[in-house]
Amino acid sequence: MKKTITLLVLAGLMLTGCGSPQTDKQAAAQPTETATATATATPETVTVPGVVSLTLAEATDQLEALGFEVDAVDIVDGKTIVLKKNWQVMSQDAAEGAQEAKGATVHLSVKSLEKLAAEKAAADKAAADKAAAVKAAAVKAAAAKKAAADKAAADKAAAAKAAADKAAADKAAADQAAAEKLAEQQAAVQPAPVVPAAPAAAYYANCAAARAAGAAPLYAGQAGYRAGLDRDHDGVACE
Repeated sequence: MKKTITLLVLAGLMLTGCGSPQTDKQAAAQPTETATATATATPETVTVPGVVSLTLAEATDQLEALGFEVDAVDIVDGKTIVLKKNWQVMSQDAAEGAQEAKGATVHLSVKSLEKLAAEKAAADKAAADKAAAVKAAAVKAAAAKKAAADKAAADKAAAAKAAADKAAADKAAADQAAAEKLAEQQAAVQPAPVVPAAPAAAYYANCAAARAAGAAPLYAGQAGYRAGLDRDHDGVACE
């Protein structure tokens, strides 16, 4: 009995240590199959195109053609997108040139073309207003510059006229002073006229005698005047 048990134990040990060739082959094949399965499970990657500034319809066509899913959101008002051709892509979450798994979702931020047109019109108006303001400021500055130049010219002309008037007045005063000085000099050089002295007393018998003496007419107070010769008593005799 003991011998039989010993033989059974030995047989079991031999079976445990020595596997069959088929079993060994299956065990060796397991790592290869696992590696193949892992390689098959690796997702395919695709280069993401740049779709910013395209219409949502164009961007969607490009992305879906490469196997991507597309999710678009209105970044202004959060409106529901109905016609993709009426929207423009403003940004994308996957950068242009990035490698993404095929089937991944590319998120796009979009804005309606109507909103873009309104913003452009507002920007154009602001630019036009600014240009008009700049032009008006330039015109105003030019007018102010011209006014300043005109005033400077007028002030210069007034100063020149004032200087000319002063020079003329000075010259006239100088001429007057010279004339007066010359007259004084001439008066000092020329002798005073000799006035014949009137006779201390004269008597004329009649006006004929007065005229013959060269004394007629005779005035009251003058030598030779007397009332008898002044018939009309007007102060003048032998008129």
